[in-house]
Amino acid sequence: ASAFSIDHQLSSLGARALQLHIDHTMAAAVTRRVNALRVEVPDGNADTANAPAAKRILDAKDDVWVSADDGTSAGNGNQPLLFRTMKVKGSILHPYRFLILVRLVAVAAFFAWRLEHRNHDGMWLWATSMVADAWFGFSWLLNQLTKLNPIKRVPDLATLADQHGEAILPGIDVFVTTADPVDEPVLYTVNTVLSILAADYPIDKYACYLSDDGGTLVHYEAMTQVASFAALWAPFCRKHCVEPRSPENYFGMKAQPYAGSMPGDFTRDRRRVRREYDEFMVRIDSLSTTIRQRSDAYNNGDGVHATRMADGAPWPGTWIEQAENHRRAQHAGIVQVNK
Repeated sequence: ASAFSIDHQLSSLGARALQLHIDHTMAAAVTRRVNALRVEVPDGNADTANAPAAKRILDAKDDVWVSADDGTSAGNGNQPLLFRTMKVKGSILHPYRFLILVRLVAVAAFFAWRLEHRNHDGMWLWATSMVADAWFGFSWLLNQLTKLNPIKRVPDLATLADQHGEAILPGIDVFVTTADPVDEPVLYTVNTVLSILAADYPIDKYACYLSDDGGTLVHYEAMTQVASFAALWAPFCRKHCVEPRSPENYFGMKAQPYAGSMPGDFTRDRRRVRREYDEFMVRIDSLSTTIRQRSDAYNNGDGVHATRMADGAPWPGTWIEQAENHRRAQHAGIVQVNK
C-alpha cells in the first residue's frame, strides 16, 4: 500500500458510489522487469515472426482456416498486409455446400408436394401451415447464405505496430460494477479486474475503475491487494501470452497450451506466479475476518461501532454495524486510489 497515495474526498450526501480508480500509468520498467520477470518487447527491426502478435496470426492457420491472401504484401506490392483474410479449407467447405444443396432440393420438393396436395376441407389450416413453413424455410435459407463462403479478418498486430506504433490507439476506461461482497464474491471481482489489468494494450492508455454501490471496506482493501499482485501477474501474461487472463480460470485449466516465445522461462515463472496467487487468495479470503477483528479492537476504546481502516480511521463508506450516513447506498465518502 506504500505505492499508493490515497485522497479522501467527501462529496454531497447524494453520492452513492465508492470508486476505486487504478490508473495504469506505471513506469515502463513495470512492463519490462517486475520481480525478476523480464518482458521482451520486440522492436521494429526484430524478426516479427517471433513476436507474440505475429505468432497469433500463425496460430490462426489451423486445420480449418487457410489464408486467402496472395502473397504477404498489399496491392501495391510495397507495404505488408495489415490484415489477413482467412477462409475455410475447400476439403471442408465443398462437402458442406453440397449438403446445403441437397437440403435445398428437399425443401423445394416438400413445398411442391404441399402445393399439389391441398386440403380443401381445411383450407384455412392448410394456408396457415404453408405460411409458417414458408417462413421457416426462408429463415433457414438466409442462415445458410452466410455459410456458403465464410471468411474472417485477422489483424497482424506486429505489422500494425511497425507501421503506426501506439499513437493511434485510443484511451480506454473499463468499469467493473459490484454491490455486495457476499452475493458477488470478492474473488470473482478481483479476478475480473486482474484480467483487465493484464490486457494486451498500452498501459498508459487504459484504466480500470471499480464502482461499489455497497461502499464496503473489503472491496477497497481487495483492490490494494490486486494492485500489488497485478505488478507480477500482468507482466507474466504479456511475456508468455497467457490466455485466459483471469488467474482463477487460468490455473484451473487442466491443459495450458503455451503460446509465448520464451518457453525456457515459462515453467519457473509460472511456478512463482502460482505460489504468489495462492498467497493472494488467502489474503483475499481473510479480509472480512481481518477487518472485523481490527474494527472490534479499535471500537472497544471509544464505543463507536465503526468499520476501521488499517490506520484505525473510521471507514467513510458502509459500516459492518450500519449507522446514519454509513448505510448501503447512503454513505457520503468517495475514495480515489491513484497508482
